[in-house]
Amino acid sequence: MMKQRLASIYKCTQLLWSVLLVLVIWNLPQYALADVNPQEINAIIRTRDIALQALNTRDFSKIQPYLHPNFTITTVDNQTFKTVPEFEKYWNQQFSSSIKDIKMQLTGDTLRTFLTPDIDVSSGEAIASFSFKDGNAADMALRWTAVLQKLQDKWTIQSLHFSSNLLNNPVLNSAQQLGRILAIAAGVGGFLVGVVTMLLLRRTIKPETERT
Repeated sequence: MMKQRLASIYKCTQLLWSVLLVLVIWNLPQYALADVNPQEINAIIRTRDIALQALNTRDFSKIQPYLHPNFTITTVDNQTFKTVPEFEKYWNQQFSSSIKDIKMQLTGDTLRTFLTPDIDVSSGEAIASFSFKDGNAADMALRWTAVLQKLQDKWTIQSLHFSSNLLNNPVLNSAQQLGRILAIAAGVGGFLVGVVTMLLLRRTIKPETERT
């Protein structure tokens, strides 16, 4: 009887500790968030706004001090960059084809989780507005996730990841539309060349026939 009672107490103790452990893990972000004052939140938002301004103005010199030493950015086309010059070169190359300008703005609420008082994981949505050299414009919905770490009293971006719906990509749609236009133009051009060639051949053959 005593052994059964001790076994029952042991099982209850194990269950209690398991519940407590789950509660501690579940509420860890809330405890970390409670240790972060509004000034820290404002500093994080400032870093985010500087990064957004750098993208929209193509001036990446201002964001350099706010990047973590091990910074990485993953773009919507699944490319990863670890230095500002590499990403700046990639970003400027986007404007060498049909794109005239890209402006990005955040939409909706930002979800924020503090793993520790010095590490923030944020995520949200954004809209990238594309202006094309042919005068057209289109918007692309994005999702983003950023990890920020506080270093030397400054919130730095450790990693930044963008994703989009590849089936609703204005750049891809524009390229496909251009491809269709070129295909139609090539077809019409080929038809006209064929007609002109046939007329020339008929004019050449007709005199020879009349001679015979």
